[in-house]
Amino acid sequence: MSKSHQTSRLSQWGSIVLAVGLLIAVIVAVVTINHSHEKKSPENWTAFVYKNGYESAAYEMKTGFNDYQSCKAFSQTLSYKFGEVPWQCGLRCRFDSMRQGYQCETMENH
Repeated sequence: MSKSHQTSRLSQWGSIVLAVGLLIAVIVAVVTINHSHEKKSPENWTAFVYKNGYESAAYEMKTGFNDYQSCKAFSQTLSYKFGEVPWQCGLRCRFDSMRQGYQCETMENH
């Protein structure tokens, strides 16, 4: 094997090692960034009770429940008060000014 052929072969392996190293670095960076953006806030549930049905703008809202069960109990009690109207509990809700309404990570009513 000639010396230039050996040098060429080492150069190829060096390029492969460099490419794999860069790929690993990118993967580690993406995983780290995604992990740092995970929600670490406690559960905060909001009750929505729709006095005139889902499509109406008339609803009662109460926030600050620490778990779904307490939000559900409040919502069901208020729902019965208004004649068994629809209700939902939302997790980590916030007001969205672009949509002029509340947006939640999840909504449940079971």
